[in-house]
Amino acid sequence: MAQRTKRRQAGTSWYRGSDAAQPTDKLGRRTTGSGALTRRITAIVGNLVGAVALSIAVGAVLWLLALTASGDSIGSVFPDDRAGTGTIAFPTLMTFLSMIGFFFGQFSVRGRWSMAARKPAADGSYKVELRPIGVGLHSVFLLLAVLAWALVMVVPVVADARGALNTGDGSSATEQFWFTVTVYGAITGVIGAMVAVSLVKKLTYNRALLRHRSSIDAGSASQTWWRTFSHIWRAELGIAGCAGAALGLSPLGLHLHSAVYGFGALAIGLALGAVAVLAALNSWRSGLPVERVESYT
Repeated sequence: MAQRTKRRQAGTSWYRGSDAAQPTDKLGRRTTGSGALTRRITAIVGNLVGAVALSIAVGAVLWLLALTASGDSIGSVFPDDRAGTGTIAFPTLMTFLSMIGFFFGQFSVRGRWSMAARKPAADGSYKVELRPIGVGLHSVFLLLAVLAWALVMVVPVVADARGALNTGDGSSATEQFWFTVTVYGAITGVIGAMVAVSLVKKLTYNRALLRHRSSIDAGSASQTWWRTFSHIWRAELGIAGCAGAALGLSPLGLHLHSAVYGFGALAIGLALGAVAVLAALNSWRSGLPVERVESYT
């Protein structure tokens, strides 16, 4: 009996040793087997769906602006959509589809998932060890977001101020043009601000955590609060998004001939942006690595 037990233990030890010897990547994920194949397929499909959907969204917005700026309403192309709301909403749906695709694609490329069976109340249910993109690429994404905002908001406002638009006052084309400008000026503003605050956090987080780690009391009210507020919910990015929406819409004050609207939106955006940056600069108080993503869902 003792000899059989010894053999079983030896067999178990041999099996685990073989399992540990499997080739892995920098995140500790296996690079062979069905799991690795599923991950590769998810990465390819997710990123492809994200890229195609985003390209369609950008093209649709540019087409909408060009069509309505020339004096033609959306109903002249799509008679079933006289108001144009469905057509104007289409790029937004494509943007959401793009986000879903990139979520699965990028997390398959750069993330390692785990699920906690038992956890304290402050912990999230799911954790992902995420390899972040470089600062250079992050900066490129910020530049692209700002350029997109300038294209859908600043260019139309400046063209309107110069009288270069071919839309008549009160026409359906005019209303659809400015509705498109408003919707996508806000969306690009949200994206740009969130990317900007995320970059600030990336540049400062690890150094601040290293410098102040000894002052963090694990399990304290402060550490738990920052873990929930910033590490799990990434609330500073939500505040940044609200700031970006206000800042993104502020140029409309020129079109509306309303200094109150323009400067009011600018002031709200700057105030919320300052709060978001302040929260990002203090997010190290969670005491957790910024590369780890944690969620309740």
